[in-house]
Amino acid sequence: MFDPNSVNLVSIFSREDYQRTLKIWNEAIVPLVEAISERLEYEWDKRAKIEIGYDTYVMKPNESGGYSWSKIDPLIDIEWDFDDDLEEVNKATTEPVTSSSAASPFSSTETTPTPGNEDASEELTQTESTPDSPNSSTVSPTPSPPDHIDLEHWQEIVEGSAIDPDIASLNFKSLQHDSVEQANEAWEYLMYSNNISRRNDGRLRDGDLNRYQHLEKGGWWCNAGVDPRSFPNLQLGGKPDEKLWGCFKPNTPRESSDKPGKFIKYEHPPKTDLSIFLLDVPGAIADKIYDKAGVNPTESDRASGFWYCAWKHNVPIIVTEGAKKAGSLLSQGHAAIGLPGINAGYRSRDEQGNPIQPQLREEFAMFANEGRDIKFCFDHDIKPKTIRNVHIALLQTGNLLEKAGANVSVIALPGPEKGVDDFIVKQGSVAFEQLFKEAQPLKEWQKNYQPPDLKFTILLKNGEVLKLYEKQADGTVSANPANLSSEEVANSIPKPRSSPEPQEPINSENNSSKEEASPNVALPLIENNDNYHESQNQQYWAAQQQVPIYAKTLPRQFLLKKENQDIASTAKQLLDKYGVELDDSSLVYKSDAFTVRKFRDTYSIHRAEDEQNTYFAQPLMQFEIDKQGKIAITKEPENMLAVERQEFLNVAAKENQLPSFYEDAKTLKSHLGSLAPLGTQETIKKIHISEIGQLLNNTLNTAQSRHLQIGAYRIKSENNPQTSDNFIKLFKKENNLDREAIKINLTTNEAHTFKIGQQDIENLQLIAKRVQLEYSQQSRQQFRQSRKSKNTDIEL
Repeated sequence: MFDPNSVNLVSIFSREDYQRTLKIWNEAIVPLVEAISERLEYEWDKRAKIEIGYDTYVMKPNESGGYSWSKIDPLIDIEWDFDDDLEEVNKATTEPVTSSSAASPFSSTETTPTPGNEDASEELTQTESTPDSPNSSTVSPTPSPPDHIDLEHWQEIVEGSAIDPDIASLNFKSLQHDSVEQANEAWEYLMYSNNISRRNDGRLRDGDLNRYQHLEKGGWWCNAGVDPRSFPNLQLGGKPDEKLWGCFKPNTPRESSDKPGKFIKYEHPPKTDLSIFLLDVPGAIADKIYDKAGVNPTESDRASGFWYCAWKHNVPIIVTEGAKKAGSLLSQGHAAIGLPGINAGYRSRDEQGNPIQPQLREEFAMFANEGRDIKFCFDHDIKPKTIRNVHIALLQTGNLLEKAGANVSVIALPGPEKGVDDFIVKQGSVAFEQLFKEAQPLKEWQKNYQPPDLKFTILLKNGEVLKLYEKQADGTVSANPANLSSEEVANSIPKPRSSPEPQEPINSENNSSKEEASPNVALPLIENNDNYHESQNQQYWAAQQQVPIYAKTLPRQFLLKKENQDIASTAKQLLDKYGVELDDSSLVYKSDAFTVRKFRDTYSIHRAEDEQNTYFAQPLMQFEIDKQGKIAITKEPENMLAVERQEFLNVAAKENQLPSFYEDAKTLKSHLGSLAPLGTQETIKKIHISEIGQLLNNTLNTAQSRHLQIGAYRIKSENNPQTSDNFIKLFKKENNLDREAIKINLTTNEAHTFKIGQQDIENLQLIAKRVQLEYSQQSRQQFRQSRKSKNTDIEL
């Protein structure tokens, strides 16, 4: 018989089993999966990087949905935790040593911050020191620390780095345990970014909690100060925006995940953009800096703060590394900006990670004013690799500043003190002022301080550096300055691996520039403005164009794959149509901006300048084509700029036959743009100069004058009696000042100055038509008849 109670009994057992299963799933399975996921992510970030010689490779997503090894530049790809090579240290030495007496000054012996990484990794030891140098200034008793700074932090900042007590009190703070939050304040100061991965309940992931557990032991914090991007929109006497960003020096630093024995000395808020240190300055020191600069800001300017006055009145600035060094220089009466790293003054990738033309970071660029004096004072280093990295970064940043109109020079620390704060503590203010006066202009410094060639440098395990080649300041070369025998040299050089790894050749010539040191840095293009000036070494581009930069979403990745196929197809068509066979049996096509090459079965695309400097060693893209015509990309165009991709895509989008090589230059330019054959842009330029020169000359001839003023333009003709050369000049009024926009030698058809845009050309054409109409015979007769007896010139 059917028993209804048995059904109820089964139902009860089913519900209990379901609740028990759900509890096991929520309390055991889900946390286990999350922990495994976090561990896998941690291990992936830790190990997905290899270094082969000079080159560094990391795992990156590819277009097929998987991962592949990609070469990156550690000086630019700052999202990876790169650290300079240091000796291994015992973990026990990393615990801070505190002094029991307030009268005992001590300083931190620092090593070089890692170039390209805002988290400077250093070997930490702390030793007592006193300013016993004969050049040291008299040390006054250090006042007691304020309530918000611990004694050991106060001694490190004020005594160890020669920072004025008022500056230290305004900008530094010891972070303590918060009894309400039951956690150290450092978590709040560092973990504020919305981009940090969190669980559904808002808590940090276990991996981040474990990684930053050392924050609980405290440390000191320095705020980065005001945001200079708010200066232009300030009302009279208004206050600029304050930044949340800053740096934290933990009492117990954490060990680097991929460099055992190395410890990260400074922490910055993760998943945030880099910033610069603009420390608050007390009134007395601000007045001292104003007096040195010869400026006297108004009361309303002073109400907006020191850095607003420094920005508005073009106060000279020293650029250094870190907050403490900036505070030390401010204490000496110099306006100083602290960078969180030697490469932090500029960027060469956008927010999505796409390579862009190097440009100053927005905050730092606010101080790149015309005529401002900017001096660099970076650390004194002894390791060849660090010296080279610093040289590259300083030169790149300095060139960008000079391009913006600033006067750049370099203060070279003589050593042995590492940082400028160490130098001031040991040698005194007078010694630093002497170095300040001896600062060398950027070009002169570049000539006198050539970076070491790492291929001729041997770094022994004990830290000793052996040089096999050394270039002196006078240009002479000293071979084997280490005085090693041939056997010692051979034994010191590592033996090559049995199975060679993929490694691109490195160009050792002219390696002082940033462009040659890193293939990820964009080549110099024409500035994106209305005025342009063709220089001798400038790369030719057919026209200015705005190219959108897209986020790397999944649909965009599929589109990139199709675009890469179109770029490869266009390159093949150019090579088939215009290619020339060279002695090595390779087929090559050269345009003003790019070079396409086929060697054996491999096609490659190169920037023209890279091809000239490295002979096809740095391809932007490589691909092969099988017998069925299917394209297989073997090297993705990761370092190809968006504007460079667009040049190929523009040709691919026209879907028509390529023009004949024997077409005129204008036809080739209209069809191929910057991919037109080598010399096309130079021909276009000469035609352009000739047409503009004839246009201006005919305008003066029609007006029967050697000097004509029309609105903002002034045309003038000059003759050089010594050389019999005839010059035509155009001046343009901008900001109530006349600028020489054009100077053309009509005799030789050479342009000494040619700084006009397309809008200026259109205006000149309209002016020529107007002059032709108003100065024609018919117009003159009609005008004189209307005026009868008056015989005056016509005003334009």
